[in-house]
Amino acid sequence: MEYEKLLEKAYNELPETLKTHERFVIPQIISHIQGKITIVQNLGEIAKLINRNPDMLAKYLIKELGTAGSHDSQHLILKGQFRNYQIQQKFEDFLREYVLCPECGRPDTKIIQEKRVHILKCEACGSWHPLGSIKTKTVSKPDKPKVGDVVTLQVTQTGRKGDGMARMGEYVIFINGAREGQTVKAKITGIQGNTIFAEIVELIK
Repeated sequence: MEYEKLLEKAYNELPETLKTHERFVIPQIISHIQGKITIVQNLGEIAKLINRNPDMLAKYLIKELGTAGSHDSQHLILKGQFRNYQIQQKFEDFLREYVLCPECGRPDTKIIQEKRVHILKCEACGSWHPLGSIKTKTVSKPDKPKVGDVVTLQVTQTGRKGDGMARMGEYVIFINGAREGQTVKAKITGIQGNTIFAEIVELIK
């Protein structure tokens, strides 16, 4: 009886994260290629799920993919064309190195700094592990679009006047004659601030 009480006491003193046995489901990167760039659409959402700063995750992906890029709180823009699985692989490497506890495998960790050393502290099992620093290439913005450029776009919705709409980084693009769900090559005919007007050159699908 005394043994059972001791077990119950020990269990009650465990962190809540160790009392549950929920399997950690790895978040999935959502990305698409637009012309000469690749856009990660859910950078902010994923960073929130793993409790890490979007800037840290963005810098890691840029470095490991060997490219340059820019980001805001929600999106990451990479120079070059990268398939979704390539970005996902690097993201999972990030999880193993900077999120998942090496001892218990749980994602319930945070990064703290002791003097000049960054440490991965697990709030589930209490273990501490020193981390290496993240170095990255100089982050640069993709080339600004200009009239006459031909870009590949995925039409995601329909505008009020019936034109197809797509996004390219910070720009909203209205494509004359395009329809939601299509992938097209379009020629830029006009630019007003962050709004771009284009016409279809080729229907891809």
